[in-house]
Amino acid sequence: MTSKISFSKLARAEMHQMNWLLAVQMVAFVLVFPFRTLMVMAIRQNEQVRYGVATYSAAEEYARTVGLGHVENTFVILCAGILCALAAFAYIHSQTKQDFYHSLALKRENLFGSKYVSSVLSFVFPYLISQLLVILVGLFYQAATLKVVLEILLASVQGILFFLCSYAMTLVAMMLTGNFLTTVLGIGMFGAYLPIMRLILVSFQEVFWNTSITDYADSTFYVQMKWTSPWAWCLYATGRKHSGTIGATGGQVPGIGDLCQLVAIAAVLTLIALALYRVRKTEAGGRALAFPPLEPVIKILVMVPVSLVAGLIANQLMESVAFELLFILLFGALSCMVIEFIYRVDIRQVLAHKWQFAIGAVIACAIFFAFRFDVSGFNSYLPAAEDLETMSVSNYFGTYIAYDEEGGIVYSSSLIQRLDAIEWEDFDSIYQLAAEAVEIEKGHAADEDLGQDYTYAYFKFHLKNGKEAYRCYRVNTERFNEVMDGLLQDEEFLSLYYPICTWDEEIMSKVTDVYAWFYGYDEETLFGEPDEDSINVESESLTELDEAELDETEDTEAEDSVVSIVDENGDSWYYIEEVNDIEINVPVSMLPELVEAYVKDLKSLSFEEIRETVNEINFYYEQTFYNESYPINENFTNTLEVLKKAYYEQ
Repeated sequence: MTSKISFSKLARAEMHQMNWLLAVQMVAFVLVFPFRTLMVMAIRQNEQVRYGVATYSAAEEYARTVGLGHVENTFVILCAGILCALAAFAYIHSQTKQDFYHSLALKRENLFGSKYVSSVLSFVFPYLISQLLVILVGLFYQAATLKVVLEILLASVQGILFFLCSYAMTLVAMMLTGNFLTTVLGIGMFGAYLPIMRLILVSFQEVFWNTSITDYADSTFYVQMKWTSPWAWCLYATGRKHSGTIGATGGQVPGIGDLCQLVAIAAVLTLIALALYRVRKTEAGGRALAFPPLEPVIKILVMVPVSLVAGLIANQLMESVAFELLFILLFGALSCMVIEFIYRVDIRQVLAHKWQFAIGAVIACAIFFAFRFDVSGFNSYLPAAEDLETMSVSNYFGTYIAYDEEGGIVYSSSLIQRLDAIEWEDFDSIYQLAAEAVEIEKGHAADEDLGQDYTYAYFKFHLKNGKEAYRCYRVNTERFNEVMDGLLQDEEFLSLYYPICTWDEEIMSKVTDVYAWFYGYDEETLFGEPDEDSINVESESLTELDEAELDETEDTEAEDSVVSIVDENGDSWYYIEEVNDIEINVPVSMLPELVEAYVKDLKSLSFEEIRETVNEINFYYEQTFYNESYPINENFTNTLEVLKKAYYEQ
């Protein structure tokens, strides 16, 4: 009973001492939540009064401002978690204060609990009050619907769990360190170390694994980032909108499983912090680290990424093994000396523990030069043909969309997804092309095998054991065209490579806009000579141009060309014709005719005749950001006839 009373008294005393923290958070949350909402609604109302119409209705504007999915709100809450933990447990950085608290007739667990509860409540009270004020603002403007109010309450629960995760992670950092500086550095390390290492790995892959394929449409990277820290987890949970139910306030509605995950993270981290607090010595207050055995581990963990980044910079500047090694050792040594100074606060001790530097240098060099010289053989990867189930190859011109049986989109413009969609079982020619590319990559093939004219081909290897690998290899352009010509002879592969070949009325009914772009063309070059009545010489007409002017005209940019016209009397007339990019808006009514002509051209042209172009024809779809893009040039004679008709009618 005495212990319980002592705990409650201490908790109330702690709450009284942290009134300043409660007041600071009250002001901050009022500004971030209700005041911001009030300003947004007032501006919308003023817009309504002045112009008679507003961009959004009151209910829509209110829903856009409050509730779920606001990363900026989550960021403020996470910062509050860090602040509350630092304020509540700041005494562990002082041996004198620790002696006082630990002399009380109270177990460490109860002391920890009283601090924990009082500091958490200093957040919960102002946060919930600010959320209630947000609801009152919505009621005042008659914009708060029941669904929006429920989502505000759900966002409040989620916000408290975000706070607890941030708070608990900060406590772990505090229990491992002994002063304010190293605590802040520890928080930064817990939050940023794994993302930094992941970015370094990606950079190494981009620089040294030159055959890797970077898929910027792939969300795997962001999913991986959420596992790096509780802060990243909370921000990801707030910002994600790719799955689940999107609420009335624009954010993703968290399920019971999502909330339970946050509870588990906060609980586990709190138990870890409590366990560290129990074994933490009073003498640790004021030291850099509370547990000395961690010192070499932390030093090596910091030194390795610093050395790797330094080696990468040297590679990009000089591309010399000697300079790369020098940078790795030099900056690794500097980082070790800085950390040693933070540990000892004594300049004379910065060169102590040289064996720690040696271990870090060996690890950094092993990682760097393993990538540098491709020890893993990533750039020359080629599985055995008998181990493959399917292969894909593409030069990736344009974006294409496939459809499932219900007519839904099953892949978009992602390069990896495109390779997934054109897997081919009869892959002998593709495999032979990949094998030749690997020999070139290894340097075993003669220079003439690649030639001056080469292209990049993207491959996918789908193994029978389920493993998938993607590579980008340089191949001889003529050889690549030869392989593609052979593959495109099969109508099934042609339909996979160019999905437009399978379009039916249902798919075409989804197309809302069609545009064709031709860069650096004029009408006559693209569609043939126009009628006499269509000749327009108003741009600049001269009866005579001297040679100097003609020479100067020939040196002008490619957009302009001198055109000569001979009239009935035999006199020559000159004018400078501007060659502009041509944009053709094809009416949807002409879509069936256009598709039929385009498919006919695809079947009659060689792959070289198809791919030698920068021009494209785009098909846009209603209620989606996806669009399909196909190559087009002067070789598409049937398609040009349809486009010519659309051009002169637009």
